[in-house]
Amino acid sequence: MRSIFVFGLLPESSGKTVISSALARGIMNRGIKTCVFKPRSGHNFWYQYDIFLRCKKEGRLFCEDIFKLRRACGSSLPFEVLNPVDALMGPLNAKEFIERKMMDQFYLFEDDVFLHLIAERYTICKDGIENVLCINTGAVRSRLVMTDLEYLRELEKCADKVLYLNSSDEWNSVFQDYGPKAIRSCYRRISEEADYAIVEGFNDAVCPDESLRYDLVIGVAPGVIIFYDAKDFHGVIETFKDLGKDPRSLRARDIIKYLKKVKRLSIPALPSSHLKDYDALSKDLDQVVESALDMIETDRN
Repeated sequence: MRSIFVFGLLPESSGKTVISSALARGIMNRGIKTCVFKPRSGHNFWYQYDIFLRCKKEGRLFCEDIFKLRRACGSSLPFEVLNPVDALMGPLNAKEFIERKMMDQFYLFEDDVFLHLIAERYTICKDGIENVLCINTGAVRSRLVMTDLEYLRELEKCADKVLYLNSSDEWNSVFQDYGPKAIRSCYRRISEEADYAIVEGFNDAVCPDESLRYDLVIGVAPGVIIFYDAKDFHGVIETFKDLGKDPRSLRARDIIKYLKKVKRLSIPALPSSHLKDYDALSKDLDQVVESALDMIETDRN
């Protein structure tokens, strides 16, 4: 399976899902079996409420991005397989802070990522599909983060295994254990289905799992995308690892100055109607699709 990795040059709103969707639909429309893969994601139930309502109705946990990406490629694989690690976050409960006269601490806790965590799902593909659910008991019980307890109870019932987290250290330990198992097993599963995989990163992180290998790497920011040499990209990641840096902690700003640029393309602003019409989107960005395919085939030959 050939693989294209798309990462954000910026921490947020870089346009990864737009580019990934255009690539997935454009390659699929050329008669090539194509699948999408978002190894790790996080979303906020308050700010992505529509997808939260769908998750609640189905008793599942998946993000808005994978919903869009699966529609773009037409895959029939479960959202959980295409997105093996997904964290549900929530905003701090300002009302609770006000009533407890804790508003001075509200701003201190705002940057505490673990306090915002409600639950996280790990999906592992072996003989079947196993969903491991983690719940942040401290945040939920304290009511300091906004959540939906009825939904959490439903997730608990549907999960194959439930773990309860009490600290950020426990959260990190669970990810170290289950993250690689989930990402690698699900990636193997999609490799059985597709000739091409479009792998979308998480924010500006550049290494969701060091076992994944790509034929092309694309960095994205509003108005521009940069094609990087994949062999050079993997070499830079390995160098940082040899220096003692955890590859999964690397961000775009850490590595881009060391990467070999192959090509740069300008990307136009697009109307929202085209962002929902994947055929129109792939036509708008046809130059991106053609360039990606040409580079991969040229490198292979």
